[in-house]
Amino acid sequence: RNKGLTDYLLARINKQFGSNDGGLQFDLQEFVDSGKPSAFSAEAPMKVLILYKTTGGGHKASAQALKDAFELNYGRNLEVTMLDVLPLCAPPFNKSDMYYDFMVKHPFLWRGAFAWSSTKWGERVGFAWYKVGLVDNLKKLFLQTSPDLVVSVHPLLQVPSLAALKALRVQQHEPRRIPFATVVTDYTTCHATWFDKGVDKCFVPTVETREFGERRGLTSSQLVMHGLPIRPAFSMLSSNKSRLRQRLGIKRGLNTVLIVGGGDGMGPVEETCVALDNRFEGGEGQIIVICGRNKKLVKSLQKRKWSSNVVVLGFVSNMHEWMSASDCIITKAGPGTIAESLACGLPIMLNNFIPCQEAGNIPWVIDNGVGDYSNEPDEVASTVLAWFRGGLRKMRKKALGLGRPEATFQIVDDLVALIKDTKWEPFKSGIMAKDLSSKFAVTS
Repeated sequence: RNKGLTDYLLARINKQFGSNDGGLQFDLQEFVDSGKPSAFSAEAPMKVLILYKTTGGGHKASAQALKDAFELNYGRNLEVTMLDVLPLCAPPFNKSDMYYDFMVKHPFLWRGAFAWSSTKWGERVGFAWYKVGLVDNLKKLFLQTSPDLVVSVHPLLQVPSLAALKALRVQQHEPRRIPFATVVTDYTTCHATWFDKGVDKCFVPTVETREFGERRGLTSSQLVMHGLPIRPAFSMLSSNKSRLRQRLGIKRGLNTVLIVGGGDGMGPVEETCVALDNRFEGGEGQIIVICGRNKKLVKSLQKRKWSSNVVVLGFVSNMHEWMSASDCIITKAGPGTIAESLACGLPIMLNNFIPCQEAGNIPWVIDNGVGDYSNEPDEVASTVLAWFRGGLRKMRKKALGLGRPEATFQIVDDLVALIKDTKWEPFKSGIMAKDLSSKFAVTS
């Protein structure tokens, strides 16, 4: 009788959780006899799938930050995969990275597209077309990879991903479901499609984004505010600025301004550098210019003769060190760079922004007393020099207070907890109990 009961329980568990594509299948007797860990043991790695799209560099950077934090905190217990969804989209959306780059360089086009797609009508029509082909491709992806968690770091991936997960669950006739979470990577002004009531969790960086989520109908249990995910290196910064400057090969005792033009070296970088150099008195300051992938800008800056100490760099992988070695930063209003600057306690001089999603970051920086904005190089240079003559220390203190270098690890910990909670849902909801009680019901 005991053997029959054991066989039945194994059959029921495998029926509920097993699959023909690598899901849970185990034999209890074999497990006991061999002493080897089964797929049900804690030694089997949980699979996390992070979805992003290469429209701009910020989404991929956030995905990489989460992946790095997962691996640092959980190591071999997690198998984390990043995936660019762009190739899974049907034409013309599989070329949306090109369209995005074109539109942000022509602001009136981007403002129109952003505003139209944020309306209810625009959202419905847009997704009806956008979902064609993508939902089926995502469903196939989820079936093949069998993730324990799907995470989105892009505003256009909530609707198709949730539709694919729902279709997959209906197709497999299983109580087990794959949890889905959104990590919002915009700081203040958000596109409406970031927020979908079907998500398990939605991680937001600021009060402004949390309030937007509430207006979109998400509950307090769905919305979690930790901060923006940034690279784990920003939580392990060197406290000795003088020693760090020496190691980076720059002068230790000078006022140091960092100019960052984003991954593509966008914005009036050269003009700003010239304006600063003209205002720095002999030996007063130095300028670090990070041009990203803009090789033309690197060559142009290197050809110039400077009166100040000017260090010109291309793409760097140790941005956290250059930020930590600087006294303030001049950059565009990208959310990732703002979050990283705050973690380093850097006052922020904003000189450019992408319309719509970055526009709200400018008043946020100014209102919080951690920076200013101007798109005129001469005004930028004058403002920064005024900071050095008074007020920089106060701004630095405020920036450190707003910095959230631990946010990435907090998000990752909550995501792992979500996986564990979801795995037990069939038991908590009573599905397994109903199956067993119907089989072994005692009749009078």
